[in-house]
Amino acid sequence: MPWAIRPADISPVSLRTGKKNQSALNSPPSSSPSPNIPASHRRRRAAPTRSGVARLRMESATSSSQPEPTPPSAAGGRDWSELSLDALVLVFARLGPVEILMGSGLVCRSWLQAAREPELWRSVDMASHRVVEEMKGDVLRAMAMVAVDRSGGKLEVFSGKYFVTDELLKYIGDRSPSLKTLSLISCHEVSNKGFTELVTKSPLLEDLSLELCPKIGGRNAYESTGKACPQLRRFSLRRECFRFSLNYPRRVAEALGIAAMTGLRSLSLTSSNITNDELAAVLDGCPRLETLCLRDCYKVIADDAALRARCARIKTLALPECER
Repeated sequence: MPWAIRPADISPVSLRTGKKNQSALNSPPSSSPSPNIPASHRRRRAAPTRSGVARLRMESATSSSQPEPTPPSAAGGRDWSELSLDALVLVFARLGPVEILMGSGLVCRSWLQAAREPELWRSVDMASHRVVEEMKGDVLRAMAMVAVDRSGGKLEVFSGKYFVTDELLKYIGDRSPSLKTLSLISCHEVSNKGFTELVTKSPLLEDLSLELCPKIGGRNAYESTGKACPQLRRFSLRRECFRFSLNYPRRVAEALGIAAMTGLRSLSLTSSNITNDELAAVLDGCPRLETLCLRDCYKVIADDAALRARCARIKTLALPECER
C-alpha cells in the first residue's frame, strides 16, 4: 500500500487498550508480583529500551511484512482478536475513520483485516474529529488517501477541513466515481481548478457544502458544477461575514452560476452578495427548489413584492428580514 500510516507519526487514539499498553511501556517493572498470576508463570521483565519501543511501533505499522502479535486474553475474559470478521466490522462501523486509522486497525492482524473492509469506508468524515485541529496537514492527507484506497471505489461521502488541497481532491476524484456528498470547511488551499476537476468526475454528486473556502467560487465554477452534476439536490455556501476581508476576492454575479444547478431542492446561502435580480434568476433556473435559506445576505431586499411572489412556491423560506 503506497500510503501506509506509521503509528510513530500519529498519536494513539483514546482506546483503553492503547493507553494501557503505552503506560506499560513507559512504566518501570513492578517490584511485587501480581497475585493473580501463578508463581510458575511469573518472570522478571526488564523495562524496554527506547529502541525497543520504536521497534514495537514499527512492527505495528500496516505496511509491515512481519506477522503481528495476537493480544493475549485476560484471565477469565474474552480474546477480542478471535471475534468474527462480521462482528468486528459492525464494531468498527460505530467508530470514525480517524479512530480506525490511528489505533483500532493496528491492534492485531484480525483487526487490521476488518479495518480494510471497503464497507467501512463509504463515508469518510475528517472534519468533525477534534484531532484534525491538532495534527499536521501532511499526516491527515496521508490518512485520507489510505481511506480512499480502502474504499475500493465505493466512497460516497467525504468531509474535509483545513488540510484538504487540490492534490487530495484529484486523488479522490480519480478513485471515487460513486461520490455523492462533498463537504469542505475552511480549505484555503483548494482552488477553483482543483474543485472543478473533482466535480467533473463526480456525476452522482447530490449534496455539496462549501464553508469558508475563499478560493472556490465564481459564476463559472458553479455553472460547471451544475452541468457536471445533474443529480445535485442540495447546495450550501457560506462566505465570511465581513465583506472587506482580503481572504475573499470579490466575485461579480457569482450567484448566477447557481441557476445552472437546475435539479436543486435545497439552497442555503450565508454572507453571499446575491441581489434580488440574481435571486430571481436562481428561482427561475431551479424550478424544483423547495427550501431556500438566506442569512446575512444584505443586498437582498426581502419586502420586494415581486420577489415575494416568486418565492410563493417555496415550502421552507428564510429571508434576511425574518432573522431580525
